[in-house]
Amino acid sequence: MNQRIYNYSIHLLARQDYSEYKLRQKLRSKKDNLPHEVDEVIGALKERGLLREESYRRLFIRKWMLKGESEEKIRRRGSQEKLEFVDSEFELCSKELGFSDEDSIEKLVAKKLRSQEIPKDPVLKYKLRDKVLRYLISKGHGFEEAKRTLSKHFTHGASAND
Repeated sequence: MNQRIYNYSIHLLARQDYSEYKLRQKLRSKKDNLPHEVDEVIGALKERGLLREESYRRLFIRKWMLKGESEEKIRRRGSQEKLEFVDSEFELCSKELGFSDEDSIEKLVAKKLRSQEIPKDPVLKYKLRDKVLRYLISKGHGFEEAKRTLSKHFTHGASAND
């Protein structure tokens, strides 16, 4: 086993968790590292329990949940890194963070509307609603769920402004 690659891997893992795929990419990006040496080091790290894929997946889920992403979008992001999630991981992270998908949508809507007053003019009102709706959809939330949450805010907001 190449000790230089191993030590570099330990250095990287001491700073943050990596998925096997990301660590492999990072090690292979160095021109001196041969693929078979990288594979050998990855095997040794896994054998010694230093490459903690489960921990990385949980951190990955938490990070994107905190940013308001939907479970489906997080799964798609994870698949780009060759991560395979278990449903219980999402439930556990949701409990740890103390909010559900609905709560996440509420927070995103509140964030988008925090400095804006809902206009009385119907055209401007629908324009703002559509803008927030597009934002929620870009975070991976379903159209119907996003629209339902928004309608609460816009009917409530309209009566507060009248």
